[in-house]
Amino acid sequence: MEAHVKNEIEEGVGLRVIDNRDIEHGMVLARDGEILAHKTDEYPEPSERTNEEDESFSQARRFARYHVYREKGYGTIEPPNNPDRIAAVLLALLDLEPEEFDAHFGTLYKQIASHENPDIEPPLDLPPEVYNEQFLLYIQGVYLEQELEAIQAAVEEPAVDAVGEDRIDDFLQGWDSAGGGGLLSATHSILSGETDSSLSDLTIKGTSGVDTMYFEDTNVDRTIENENPFDGEPDAELELLPTETDRDVIRFYLGHNLICQIRDCFIGMGVEPPAQYRVLGHGKYKYTGKYRYFDFYPEYWDPEADVPGYTAPLGL
Repeated sequence: MEAHVKNEIEEGVGLRVIDNRDIEHGMVLARDGEILAHKTDEYPEPSERTNEEDESFSQARRFARYHVYREKGYGTIEPPNNPDRIAAVLLALLDLEPEEFDAHFGTLYKQIASHENPDIEPPLDLPPEVYNEQFLLYIQGVYLEQELEAIQAAVEEPAVDAVGEDRIDDFLQGWDSAGGGGLLSATHSILSGETDSSLSDLTIKGTSGVDTMYFEDTNVDRTIENENPFDGEPDAELELLPTETDRDVIRFYLGHNLICQIRDCFIGMGVEPPAQYRVLGHGKYKYTGKYRYFDFYPEYWDPEADVPGYTAPLGL
């Protein structure tokens, strides 16, 4: 992918994008990310495109939004799809004290763990038939105290780049010795060393209630929403499958999901993510579906897949 800003006009930003098929796109983006104009002569009409053509077309749009965000600082990307915001939430989550972590994520932990642990009472009041569905996903929004503009102003590099490859590797390998303090030591190692101190001061303002997504039948999903005390979109949304887990490793499970979500943001733009985010496993539900059903994508969602250059945490 390649992009160049051509000009700024009253309506927004004009740019030129060359996609991975070497096809040129001319676009005009509003400063909130709306595509005001998109011209390219080498794609069929939407109803006539293959899945691969349609995805490539969409990748060009996502990359255009990301390029304008990085070059101009405009809010062209929805918050929970912005890899910088997700990385900021990752850092804030890993730096929480145990009591704070439980306050924000205790309900989520108990709900996902209750599927495999009969000693844990599920805290969500869900219809019994929901538990019989083949697919369940729990979603929780995370809100930071800091606005994105404050994060950008505080550091010399984007938040997504502020977590180095060595620290992500230390965190992922911490799964192998995750009993008790081993995991906490591994997670806090991400925040040590060269990580900018202003990023390690990120704080979580609060979290939404836990929503439940499930498939009522083959092609239709339903969501049972819980109360959200915050207005606006969260900085990130955790998207977790039910799993056998306990309190010693739940922070790892949440952090791994966010790392994979950052990967998905870049893959969705048609570019390889930074090396530290080339990790296998479930990230965003939307992209897990793409990876499973589109042959042109590797199986990034599967920790056991063989994808060159990508690794899975030990123990997954």
